[in-house]
Amino acid sequence: MEAYYTDDYVTIYHGDSRVIWPQLERSQLLLTDPPYGIEYNAQAQNLPGSTKRADISGDDDIALARWLCSMLWMVDDAVIFGANCFPGLLPHRGRWVCWDKRTMPAADKMLGSPFEMAWMNKRSGYDRMIRKLHGGVVNADGGKRVHPTQKPSGLFMAIMGEIFPEAETVVDPFMGSGSVLLAAKRENRKAVGIEIEEQYCEAAANRLRQGVLDFAT
Repeated sequence: MEAYYTDDYVTIYHGDSRVIWPQLERSQLLLTDPPYGIEYNAQAQNLPGSTKRADISGDDDIALARWLCSMLWMVDDAVIFGANCFPGLLPHRGRWVCWDKRTMPAADKMLGSPFEMAWMNKRSGYDRMIRKLHGGVVNADGGKRVHPTQKPSGLFMAIMGEIFPEAETVVDPFMGSGSVLLAAKRENRKAVGIEIEEQYCEAAANRLRQGVLDFAT
């Protein structure tokens, strides 16, 4: 396979994860925000203040989420955002990360939900809370969002640093605009990202080329 982008820490592949990921080496940590199978489109759902964006590829049914849950043997640890949308597919109770993205009552009025959930494949320990302010049309990394569900790299840095400090290799088979990859690079970890939409591959590559110190946490 030919990489779309590569540097000392990150490799990006453009294509279908179901084809590419099984050909890669095992990673220590899966950290991803996959299509949830809910046909999310903020404008089509008449959410207040929403911006018109393209539909998310593969979000029209639960097939990709089902496939992702079948691939957990490829990693030691896993964090899957949006898994609360498909709890019946999860192999066990696990533990949960709650991302508090408002962090204060006054900010709860910002556009969107005040929190999001991510499932971890841990069988022991406690659920975790990550507080990282983020909301509206401006991404916490700075600048306009590229992807309709783009999350800040600081969120993923917190997950890596606070919960999985020993994981040296990270994979994101639904990388979108590359926030997980950017976080991994900032944390000096090797990372692989896969994305089926070329426009997001290019956006991620551009973010990585600009230098990791140019992005706020």
